[in-house]
Amino acid sequence: MTITLITGANKGIGFETAKQLLALGHVVYIGARDVERGEKAAAELGARFVRLDVTDDASVRDALATIGSAEGRLDVLVNNAGVLGDGVLDGPTALRAFDTNAVGIVRVTEAALPLLRNSANPTVVTVSSSAGSFWAVTNPDRPEFNLPLALYSASKSAATMLTVQY
Repeated sequence: MTITLITGANKGIGFETAKQLLALGHVVYIGARDVERGEKAAAELGARFVRLDVTDDASVRDALATIGSAEGRLDVLVNNAGVLGDGVLDGPTALRAFDTNAVGIVRVTEAALPLLRNSANPTVVTVSSSAGSFWAVTNPDRPEFNLPLALYSASKSAATMLTVQY
């Protein structure tokens, strides 16, 4: 049985990823900061819920401790949680976008490493975006060209580099 944690899995790409991995026989933990939405998504899919806010060290630690107690290992970590970081371009918005989209990857991956090391085949996946690709955002033939999401694009570029470095 493959034990999988997906951050930000109560909707969107994370929810669909959970659905597909469950169909493949994974035990899936849906990580979400909103308890009500996370529990609802887990119940709908037949997954397990763990409260996990990637911007909060204690929340991350508690979520991984819960999985560790129940499973003893983690086989797959999917770093999916993210925010758009749109609206006003200022320091607080930038900090929120980078804390969620990039620093959250460090927080969760570092906390998950002991459990991943207990796996025979540990895998870490990061959901990034072509909006974070220098090639795509500078290519006038691409939809990412002139995309008005500077913080999202920059934080997703950081997310990709962090994953490469890991």
